[in-house]
Amino acid sequence: MPLRGLHTSARSSLKPVNWVMLFGILFLTFMYLRKKIFSPDSGNGIYTVLRSNGFSDELSKWITAQSAFETANFSSNIFKSNNNAFGMKYAGQTIALGEKNGYANYKSVTDSIADLINWYNRHWRRLLSFPLVINSLSDYVKFLKNEHYFEAAESSYLAGVAYYHKLFYNG
Repeated sequence: MPLRGLHTSARSSLKPVNWVMLFGILFLTFMYLRKKIFSPDSGNGIYTVLRSNGFSDELSKWITAQSAFETANFSSNIFKSNNNAFGMKYAGQTIALGEKNGYANYKSVTDSIADLINWYNRHWRRLLSFPLVINSLSDYVKFLKNEHYFEAAESSYLAGVAYYHKLFYNG
């Protein structure tokens, strides 16, 4: 006795309507993934915005890796609910809408990136007075620590950012 649902006759092959539906599902999946990969919410979008604002290739990669670390690869609640790509606390930033869940809340991820660019503009001048030159990811994290950007141990923060830098850029 044949089992139900296991027909192998020509009648059970996919009909043109089924092929169209399958193609539609695949197309929608592709468009969804394309949006996720190339939107400002993703690392690629952050890198692109930074480059278009005059950041060097290497610094843009370091900042993108930093963002991925701060947001658990763009999946944290603060990233999703606050559009906060860098784990920034609210300290009266004019770009932020205010504070939500203890962190700066932004209208968009692009606004979060603009806030980080403002932070760099305020802090970068101090770097010029230091005898420090940023030539590596380690130097970059040391600069962030010196500017009180994060509270964690420098070695832990460096390990996290280095993980995403290697994941995204093989290096």
